[in-house]
Amino acid sequence: MAARPLSGAAANWGSQERAMSNSALVNLATVGSDELQAMPMSVFTANLEHMSAEAVVRFRRMRKLSASQRSAVEKILAEKSGGRPGPSAAERDSAKQPSDKADKKKPKEAGFCMEILLRAIAWWEGMETDDVARAKGIKRRRKKKKAPAAKQIQSPAPAASAPSAAEEPPISLSRLEIIQKLWGEGHSLPGGADFALRIARSANFKRRGRFLDLSPGLGGGMRAVAAKYNVSILGIERDHELAAEAQRLSQRQDMLDQAPVHACGPAGFERADFNPAGGHSAIFMREAMFRFPDREWLLNEMRRGLEEDGALVLTDFVLAEGVGTDEPEAPALAAWRISEGHIGTPWTETEYREALAAQDYKVESFEDLTSAYLPHIQSAWRQLHDCLQKAKLLPETATRLMEEGAIWLARSQALETKQLRLVLIHASRGSAADDDEEQPDETDFIPESTDEADGQVSRV
Repeated sequence: MAARPLSGAAANWGSQERAMSNSALVNLATVGSDELQAMPMSVFTANLEHMSAEAVVRFRRMRKLSASQRSAVEKILAEKSGGRPGPSAAERDSAKQPSDKADKKKPKEAGFCMEILLRAIAWWEGMETDDVARAKGIKRRRKKKKAPAAKQIQSPAPAASAPSAAEEPPISLSRLEIIQKLWGEGHSLPGGADFALRIARSANFKRRGRFLDLSPGLGGGMRAVAAKYNVSILGIERDHELAAEAQRLSQRQDMLDQAPVHACGPAGFERADFNPAGGHSAIFMREAMFRFPDREWLLNEMRRGLEEDGALVLTDFVLAEGVGTDEPEAPALAAWRISEGHIGTPWTETEYREALAAQDYKVESFEDLTSAYLPHIQSAWRQLHDCLQKAKLLPETATRLMEEGAIWLARSQALETKQLRLVLIHASRGSAADDDEEQPDETDFIPESTDEADGQVSRV
């Protein structure tokens, strides 16, 4: 699962500019270079005005700016004169006016994922975390007050007390370190080894054939399955950084022969990745199918790679029936699409079943795992929050945390609407007369998404 920068093309800035008064401010620290250059000056300036002088100076130092943008930065700095920014005019006006309690919605309490995100944004922009939460309409979690400890007789202090410990330096965490702090060593998805084993048990490991994992990530789940069932599994990972680290971890655990991980080509999966045709006892994929624009092609290649009665085991995000037709799409669902990189529409269960039937699969089971999946996300972010609660972060670490937090916060909130579900699909390959026929006119690969300009995908 690769962290994606906050996305948005130049064409999107017009609508964002019109919605500035009613939407959250853009975080300039995480905007891509092309986006920054295409950003209207009114949007750029409005965001600068909500940053502290320290944050503006840090932003100017770290980013390449156009002449007009640099001029705007200098003007803002001159106005701020190094002082801490107060509330905006709009905030002052709204504070003076009596609130309409009948229309005002109760702010949503921040979860642990949101809490880390708020702390990182506040640190970056030189603001108090409470101020950031208030501006975004989020209620922070209240700390429970500890009861005062009973007074104890203090022993006399030693004559020569030890010098106070030096202040700890800011923490630097790489992308891979953040991922593993969240999900456990060698893992890049929620649930760790236990959840991976729960998913994989749908396959028939009594067959001593080939096994293929198309989303191994860092390989932890795949290695756990290979070790438990004493089988060999080949992992093909689309994220090259994850693939290289997964291979290193397999080597360190003496599992290179049993659980190797390779990176697929730059264009995405190719037909050769599913060879030999009819040679795999099971193919696995976790939380990835929803991202592909041509899922029918992928299902066909998977079936071609499976032996007769071989198992296809998928976890994927699916839409509830009637979303967008019988009921409006929840804002959290739209926000999730954006966080994943403006993906297309995920399938509903009905659409999934129809697509599998069209490829001669037999659906063995279709299980909703949402209620088991969400606690894994929340627990991981709670542990990371406790670990970093008082830590100081380097700028690049704060940015990575914000990117990772934005993705998982969006996924959690979309799942909580119940318009999106995580399901476990177990299907078996039927037989078809045209299994071995070549399709010379078909493309030999499937792109990971319709927009591959930056080569990054959400980690799966």
